Amino acid sequence: MSLFSQTEHKFQQIKEGEEIQTQPFLLACSQIIPFFDVLGPTAFKPVKSDINGNIQRLQQKFDKAPQELTSLQKIVDSEIAEGTSKGSYSCTVGLLWLKRALEFVYVFLETVLSGEQDLVKCANKAYEASLKRYHGWLVKGIFAVAVRAVPYYQDFMVALKKDPSTSDSQVLEDMRTSITLLKANIDEINRFYTQKGQHSEDTV
Repeated sequence: MSLFSQTEHKFQQIKEGEEIQTQPFLLACSQIIPFFDVLGPTAFKPVKSDINGNIQRLQQKFDKAPQELTSLQKIVDSEIAEGTSKGSYSCTVGLLWLKRALEFVYVFLETVLSGEQDLVKCANKAYEASLKRYHGWLVKGIFAVAVRAVPYYQDFMVALKKDPSTSDSQVLEDMRTSITLLKANIDEINRFYTQKGQHSEDTV
């Protein structure tokens, strides 16, 4: 058993053009947090805080109208209709940042699965592909410190095992299954945001 296989709430199987159900998605996102604890609970605390904040923002919006806001697409569409989707504290922007954090996780794990055992290289590649272009110099500096704090590969693999008898190959198989579902959700959010013109190049 691994961190991936023991997860109660997994990302849903999504086909192109299919709506992503709000509650299952948010529950799955909340279970990404332990992954950052494996990478470094102190160094990645700002990332965890940002993810939690965006989950809570979307959850609060959903809780106000659970019958209407059943999917992420409906939440974004409702803010577009209200003219609030581009606001700094909108759920549309919150979901965009949440998606970028998920992209970091995806690229990091995909790089591990490619055979790279230097986790600093994995983290740098993931950061370059997901978050770096949206960060100002101060946040980039904070992230540079976090990247250097990632564990050695073997320590990483041990931390992912929830049963000492679990093999490395089983962990990697569970990892591959998890990121396949994760990628489908990321791709659909990206497709929808492109369709609706909701991507942003703003930095923090």
